[in-house]
Amino acid sequence: MNLSSKTPAEIYDFPVDPDSDVAGAHVLSLVGNDKRVLELGAGPGSIARPLVDINGCRLTALEIDPASVRILKRFCEHVVLADLNDQDWPARLPECAYDVVVIADVLEHLYDPWTTLRRAQELVGPDGCVVVSIPHASHAAILACLLKGDFRYGDWGLLDKTHIRFFSLDNMQALFEGAGLKVVDARFVMRHPDETEFADVWQSLSDEQQDVLLASPAARIYQAVVKAVPAETNPDTVSRPIAEFLLPRPVEIKYIAFYLPQFHPVPENDVWWGKGFTEWTNVAKAWPMFEGHYQPHLPADLGFYDLRVPDVRREQVAYARKFGIDAFCFHYYWFAGRRILERPIEEYFADPTADLPFCLCWANENWTRRWDASEHEILLAQIYSPEGDIAFITDLLRFFRDSRYLRIDNKPVLVVYRPQQLPDAPATVARWRKIGRDAGIGEIYLIAALTHGNWAFEELGFDAGVEFPPHDVGTLNRAHQLKSVVPLEGLVVRYGDVAERYLANNYRNRLVYRGIYPSWDNTARLQARALITLDATPENYERWLHRATNLTLRERASGNRLLFINAWNEWAEGCHLEPDRKFGLAFLEATLRVKMRRSFLTGPFDGGAEPPRTGVVSNRLIIRWIDRRLRGFPRLHLRAQLAWRDMQGLFARVRWLLR
Repeated sequence: MNLSSKTPAEIYDFPVDPDSDVAGAHVLSLVGNDKRVLELGAGPGSIARPLVDINGCRLTALEIDPASVRILKRFCEHVVLADLNDQDWPARLPECAYDVVVIADVLEHLYDPWTTLRRAQELVGPDGCVVVSIPHASHAAILACLLKGDFRYGDWGLLDKTHIRFFSLDNMQALFEGAGLKVVDARFVMRHPDETEFADVWQSLSDEQQDVLLASPAARIYQAVVKAVPAETNPDTVSRPIAEFLLPRPVEIKYIAFYLPQFHPVPENDVWWGKGFTEWTNVAKAWPMFEGHYQPHLPADLGFYDLRVPDVRREQVAYARKFGIDAFCFHYYWFAGRRILERPIEEYFADPTADLPFCLCWANENWTRRWDASEHEILLAQIYSPEGDIAFITDLLRFFRDSRYLRIDNKPVLVVYRPQQLPDAPATVARWRKIGRDAGIGEIYLIAALTHGNWAFEELGFDAGVEFPPHDVGTLNRAHQLKSVVPLEGLVVRYGDVAERYLANNYRNRLVYRGIYPSWDNTARLQARALITLDATPENYERWLHRATNLTLRERASGNRLLFINAWNEWAEGCHLEPDRKFGLAFLEATLRVKMRRSFLTGPFDGGAEPPRTGVVSNRLIIRWIDRRLRGFPRLHLRAQLAWRDMQGLFARVRWLLR
């Protein structure tokens, strides 16, 4: 890369993706939102601009390059032309205390970085900090250059020829503490030597030499990004060794997984669907409807479990804890005083060894025969009334009192799946809140699921909303592009299209919790009418989770960072974190990588090749014939439609078996 002919404004102008593993992204994360920021050596604004545009900060910038100063004036409140090597640079700044002073890859260019950092911390307010990024001089690639006698400077990178100071982790520690600062956080840009500008030197070493150089835990640190606070105003804060932050630390966010309690027989399902019916009945009947279609989804480690068995519940808790899930959100089925599928929740509640926090989601919709196309035949109806409001919330008080129950601001969390169906939602909410206060619970934290076209929660009286993908996906239907064995009547979407649709939402000024799903394919329930997600791989899930996590960290304050995952075990929806026979533990392992800040999958979603065109003969003529001939006979009309679907399914299974 020849940069000799470029100006400083051109050399240091680069985009910063806030979801990426680069120093600028870590700076944005450590600075936070809505701060008064001073950036020293701001260049043309590669970090200053996203601090303004993304983090909502007010920027004062100090820069030596006149061309960069002209650019900075477009979006900074104050811009000062000054040289940090001059001793009087602080006198040129507006008189104020800053929440954060940012010094990004600048100190290594200065004659006296120790004095510069000390003077910078004097500009920080009582609750403020400095955030500094520094190249790491002990990276294995630099050691390889020393070993080969080829310590070469370049126009950029670790050995930028304008660098005059070099720091290892211990040198950085001394730099901060000598400036009167205490280290409170650190992030690292990690690069294997093969990924650096010295890859050719590295590859010239023997395997034994490479092994020795990579033995140090700090060998892959390309840059360190350090947050420190003034020692004088933080006497009780302990300065932590920078190297200590190399140990993985969980991200400050809670992952909540929706949990379906349908995996055990109940009398109602025996009547409606046949003796012994559970969710597994549908799961096992699924079959692939086009080339590459992943069906059926079959469980691996936990098997076809029965939730009446206590050991199953304990294994689920163990898996959830091990892989970074912070709480289950149980779907709770209440129909005007009648409960169904409550046994797993009651037994979890009664089991003191079930130590994973939990909350409830009232699944307040009618139960119908939608699975066999009889959507208008209601099995269990939701009936709303003031008396029902009181009875429902009174039933939940015992859960709210449990020490394991999930809370926000010490308020028990209750999610409502279809709040828009409450006839008078504000009145219902008012009753619930009064009963909670009168019972000594205090306030209840109410979250409205954004489902079935509903994107509102404020006017309903709820405290927050939660995304519930794949509801209202609004992306291109690719069903016609697939070579299917039966005509696809539902919606086929790409995982990346759905993820980008949700990631585009801006919740900085609206209290909505983000939601994601690992995969979605409810073929097991709806057959050809299913919603199917293509490219639902652990890698794509990790990308969505990583980016949604980073957005949550920027949008929500500490203590109010929840991210909902749909779901832990929606097997008939093809939507589960639990291990299956195709991917094993991969979705859970991806969850843990993001939780422990070990994920580097931030690029575009994998989409695969464009699917082949369909080779299916349409069945519209037969459907039209049924409609014309039997429209006046509703029961016969329905039975004929179902019979034709069954015949299609039989033909498709035969074709699948013969392939």
